[in-house]
Amino acid sequence: MRRSRMLVTGAVALALAACAKEQPKPAAQAPAGPAKGTTEWKVVNAMSAAPGMIASTATIYDFPGSDGKMPQLRAGTNGWSCLPDDPNTPGNDPVCWDKASGDWYMAYMTHKTPHITQVGISYMLQGATDASNTDPSKMKPDSGQQWVVTGPHMMVVVPDVRALAGLSTDWKSGGPYVMWAGTPYAHLMVPMAAPAASSDTAMGKMSGM
Repeated sequence: MRRSRMLVTGAVALALAACAKEQPKPAAQAPAGPAKGTTEWKVVNAMSAAPGMIASTATIYDFPGSDGKMPQLRAGTNGWSCLPDDPNTPGNDPVCWDKASGDWYMAYMTHKTPHITQVGISYMLQGATDASNTDPSKMKPDSGQQWVVTGPHMMVVVPDVRALAGLSTDWKSGGPYVMWAGTPYAHLMVPMAAPAASSDTAMGKMSGM
């Protein structure tokens, strides 16, 4: 009898030890980052738009103020430039671009026809939310229409938009497609894999998280 009790007691002890071993350890609390909206946060957010080798030495700008100029938040050395999340859209959409794409962006933002002489590349690894896939002048979707939400992607601008003729314009296809086809601002959208981590997400921003 005594031996049986000892065996039962031992079995219970082993079971409790096994349960304790299987209990997950409490997750370590992530260190607090810069407060959203601060210069530090904008720099980190802008850098999340492109691969680290590019973003780490890119020039970081903020959106234009009342004077129409983009304040520089951090100087860079590699010819690339980045902007943080656009506050006018519901998604998290920072962007980084090379010089040719920068000339294209300036033309787009000032409503002028782009005149570039070489292919330009931009990255939006956090994705993007656009008012329209067909009309570059729209700032918000028409009543009853949804925002065009795209995942992580690279954008390619070309000197002659006629080179994009015949390519798909279906942004829901999952493959490369042309945005704003038939306009001077037509460009190729190339889906890419999502980054391992981000400073924010489109869904989180949309849901108020």
